[in-house]
Amino acid sequence: MASHPISASPLLQAVSSIALEKGTRDQFVANISPEWCTQHSVLGGYLNALMLSAAQKLNALKFGEERFPDPIHVFVQFLHMVPPGQVVVTCKHLRVSSRQCVVRVEVARTAASGKPSTPATVGIVTCANISKEEGLTQHSKPAFAVPLPNRHTECIKIDDPVVDSTPVTSKLNWVAPKAANGLWGHRVGGHHREVWVSFRDGSNISDLLHLALLSDMPLQPTATHQAGFYFKYALSTLCMTVEFKKRPDPSTQWVMIRSNSHLVANGRYDVNIQILDEEGNILALSNHVVYVSELRARRKGAKL
Repeated sequence: MASHPISASPLLQAVSSIALEKGTRDQFVANISPEWCTQHSVLGGYLNALMLSAAQKLNALKFGEERFPDPIHVFVQFLHMVPPGQVVVTCKHLRVSSRQCVVRVEVARTAASGKPSTPATVGIVTCANISKEEGLTQHSKPAFAVPLPNRHTECIKIDDPVVDSTPVTSKLNWVAPKAANGLWGHRVGGHHREVWVSFRDGSNISDLLHLALLSDMPLQPTATHQAGFYFKYALSTLCMTVEFKKRPDPSTQWVMIRSNSHLVANGRYDVNIQILDEEGNILALSNHVVYVSELRARRKGAKL
C-alpha cells in the first residue's frame, strides 16, 4: 500500500485518525472537526474520504496492506446531514475476489447513549490495487476536446466572497477563467465549468482521498450560472459516485476540476466532474444528483 504522507496533509491526518471501537474489528470512531464543514454540516466529500479511509483500514486488518490498498469506485447515498462531532463508521465486506473487494460503509452520528444512531450516510466501496491493474487499453480522441486553460495567463483568482464563506472552501486556492459578465469558469460555454484548485496551506494533492474530497467541492455549474446564487438557493446532494482512475503524483499541487450539468430542471440537476492533473491526465471521474431549494425570505421582525 502506498504510504500516506500524513504529517504533511491535514486531510489525511484527519481521516486517518479514526480508531477501532473497542471489542470490534469492523467499527470505527471518528471525531469530525468544524473545519471540514460547509455552512450547516460536514461536507459530503469529507464523509466520502472518511468512509474510504475506514474501508482501507478494514482491508489492511483482514488482508494486509498490499492486497486491496486503493478505492477504485465508490457510491455514496446521503440520508441525513451530519454535524461536526463524533461519528461511528461501520464496515462490512460484501464480496471478496482475487482482484477486488466490495465494502459497505455506514456513517452514523453518536447518540446520547454512546451508541450509533440511524445511518446518515451509506457507501458502497470497491477496492483493488491500481498498480497491479492490467488488461485492455484503448486510445481515442475525444469528440469534445478543449485544452486546459493556462493557470498563469488565462485564469485569475476567484475573489467571490463565497469561497471564504465556509471553513472547507476557505482551505483552497480557486483560480479560473473569468467571463466578461463577471462569472467565473465560463470559457467553454453552457454549464461547463473549469477551475484550478490547490490547498492554501501548501500541502500536496498526493492521495486518492484528496480526490474524494475535491470531487464534492461547492461552486458547481448551476451555482455559478447566475450572480448571487447562494443568496437565493440552497443545495442538497442526494447521492454521488467517484471512479478513481489514477493515483496522483505525490508532488501534485494543483488539479483542474472540470464540471458540467446536462439538465437543470424542476429543482434537480446532474453534475459530471473530471479531476485532471496539469498534464491533462484524468485522475478521477464523479457524478452527482443535486436538489435545489429556494431560501425562504426572513419575515420582518423575525428573530435571528
